[in-house]
Amino acid sequence: METKFWKTRAGAMTKAFLVIMAAFVIILIGLKEQNTMLCSVGFVMIAGAMLYAPYDTFKRKSAQNNGKER
Repeated sequence: METKFWKTRAGAMTKAFLVIMAAFVIILIGLKEQNTMLCSVGFVMIAGAMLYAPYDTFKRKSAQNNGKER
């Protein structure tokens, strides 16, 4: 069975990286236009992407532990 790249751990971290890069651009645009709302949106995107890694690790370990109990 072949696993798609975006379903793997590396794919998930790549998605988080792309979100962080997009947020960086949004923050830069917000700073240039002096728009605090864009800066806030960019910050929330970065925070969410950074918190995705521990969440994904916990979710995968939980799924592995549930599979072993059965």
